[in-house]
Amino acid sequence: MAIPESQLETWSHQGAVASASAIYQRIRDALQADTTLSVRNFDVSLQGSYRNSTNIRGDSDVDVVVKLEDTFQPDYDQLDELTKAKVKAGHRDATYTLADFRRDVSSAIQRAFPNHNITEGGKSIKIPRTANNIPADVVPCLEYRLYRPPQTFLSDATYIDGIWLWDVQRNHSVISFPKQSYDNGVAKHERTNQWYKPTVRIFKNARSWMEDKGLIRIGTASSHAIECLLYNVPDEQFGRSYGSTFVNVVNWLSSADLTNFVCQNGIQRLFGDGRWTEANARAFIAGLIQMWNQWR
Repeated sequence: MAIPESQLETWSHQGAVASASAIYQRIRDALQADTTLSVRNFDVSLQGSYRNSTNIRGDSDVDVVVKLEDTFQPDYDQLDELTKAKVKAGHRDATYTLADFRRDVSSAIQRAFPNHNITEGGKSIKIPRTANNIPADVVPCLEYRLYRPPQTFLSDATYIDGIWLWDVQRNHSVISFPKQSYDNGVAKHERTNQWYKPTVRIFKNARSWMEDKGLIRIGTASSHAIECLLYNVPDEQFGRSYGSTFVNVVNWLSSADLTNFVCQNGIQRLFGDGRWTEANARAFIAGLIQMWNQWR
């Protein structure tokens, strides 16, 4: 029995945003007013599902990225030695590092939220839920510059800008491209006549339903992974109704070669480097098929 259109329509709705906006504004104002940070150039931005308008009811943690703009992390791996030397000649070693910035951001958050049990996560400073706010992850990071070779003999190397941070618990770097991800999501939403983001929300709610029913293991597919998975589905599979969109998307995914799927940023591969596995993606897709066929 198919999932009723009314159920899919309910799952398509965006969750509340006022509480996310309030905690984000409070964090941004606190950091910008902090005297220790006032001598630094940094940007505070809302990220994740709240930024992308793909949050669903029950989503809570708000991701707030705090990017230091005085220091950047370069990646020269795609440059030849001559071009690399030329680019590096224009740079100098930073005296204020990500570790310094994270320390100062953490101290600022502690001062701004004195009655909260602030804790340190691997990638973020965590503000817990209270009666007055939903939980938030404050993520200190640097600008990341992925340098690309010159297009012509006379031109200079260019770079793609992203963010770079260090997971202090797992002891490894994390690179992402939130600006490109946001822009690509907006563009796909427009190309699909506004079907893309509601569909992402349907699949996120379906994930929660499948976890509750034991069709998939908890952790099989993160919200970010689901959004990236659907980003790879051709635009023409979206539209007409939620039911037809669900069936078309799942049928296309079930027969697709997932190997070369990309993240929504269009730069990184979806699978590998600890991001996600094809096995988990296949388990998620199989769960969707089972859910549709066995719906009661």
